[in-house]
Amino acid sequence: MHSEGDTSSLKAEADDTSLTVILFEDIERSTAVKRTLTERTGEQAFQELRRSHDTLVQRIVERDRAGEVIKWTGDGVIALFNAPSVAVERAIEIQEAMHELSQLKVRIGIDVGEVRVERRPNGSVDVFGAHVDWAARTMSLADGGHICVTGPVYRDAYAWITKSRIAWKKHGLHRVKPGDPPLDIYQPYNANHHRPMRRLRGERVEEAPKPPRGSGQPAATLEAKPTAPLVALAGDEVQLIRPWEAVARDGRDFAESGAGTMYWFKVPLGGLSYPEGFRHFLEPALDNPRITKIRFVLDMANAAVPEIWQNLVLPMARDWAGRDGREFGLDEEVDRGRLVIDSDVKKQLGWVFVDLSTEFTPCFKLFVDDPDSTEIAQHSAQIFLSTAQRMVRLADGTQRKIRIPDAVLRIRPGRHEALLHALNSVANQWDSLFW
Repeated sequence: MHSEGDTSSLKAEADDTSLTVILFEDIERSTAVKRTLTERTGEQAFQELRRSHDTLVQRIVERDRAGEVIKWTGDGVIALFNAPSVAVERAIEIQEAMHELSQLKVRIGIDVGEVRVERRPNGSVDVFGAHVDWAARTMSLADGGHICVTGPVYRDAYAWITKSRIAWKKHGLHRVKPGDPPLDIYQPYNANHHRPMRRLRGERVEEAPKPPRGSGQPAATLEAKPTAPLVALAGDEVQLIRPWEAVARDGRDFAESGAGTMYWFKVPLGGLSYPEGFRHFLEPALDNPRITKIRFVLDMANAAVPEIWQNLVLPMARDWAGRDGREFGLDEEVDRGRLVIDSDVKKQLGWVFVDLSTEFTPCFKLFVDDPDSTEIAQHSAQIFLSTAQRMVRLADGTQRKIRIPDAVLRIRPGRHEALLHALNSVANQWDSLFW
């Protein structure tokens, strides 16, 4: 038994098991860095750099007893935490602090699960269990300067971490080498300063189809049949999202992870015209402090568009702006308007009505850099492919049939930069019309 004065909840008796978060961190290409520094200035320079790294990492991990460094691996560290959210936040902090040591890049992997922590009489500590191996493999999938976590870490941490600071990218199932069990990998990153990895190291593993409910058969024994998945991958940078429920989830993720200027070009307003849709698609963008401008290019050739905007969407936007005592200003003209919200970060919601009857570009949403902001935007887009009719309840309690998006293409940077540039060119045609 521990004494009453021992307040560290991480300490456990030998042979006990506990649910623990395991963090692996190491210096990328440490041997090459050591060789380069030794050739230039002698080995002592590398040893001083490594000691600075060790001091920095230990200070961040163990501050306020949030975590515990239990082992140094020569060019890295193994640390334990109680809470996945804290482990992810400290990992982000480590990566940001590594800018002080510009010659080093570190990679970090995190998993959570039941492990056995051994504390020996000589003071040494070790940890055992499958999740230790999985944390190490998760780290091996990351490039220097990046963090990878397993699905259980993501699902727990996502609910507790402030979305305005940390964004997430889902990489899917990966393994380090053939024969390893695949791990569901997510990447947390500070969207204000970094972009996520396009691809992970290791091997991507396609998800096996799930058996139909009630079939009584395991997936491996089912004959493969064509299906319409919620998310159908079409390369690393393009995703087909459908049906509406998946589109709504992706719309929220798109808004929460974006930054800079967000364009809505000829987007169907039906999805924003009722409270549930407004909460899924527009409210997360309004709540996201990294998004400084939201700009709607609306088709005045469609008589329903100005009516839906003025009578349904704009009132909900005004209600949002007036919450929590925020101050806001509203400027309107016949063919344009803006809502300026004064908060910690000034935000503008602007709109223009133009005749788009001869514009054959598909409807889309797009993130680009805001030249008036220091935020770094990861250029990305959603292209709307189709809509479906749905009966919804409006804010006044009445019901109405509307058309809502039920299939979109999610476009991320990479091989499709030319497409993103083309969409940006379309949006910019009307930029001068905004206040």
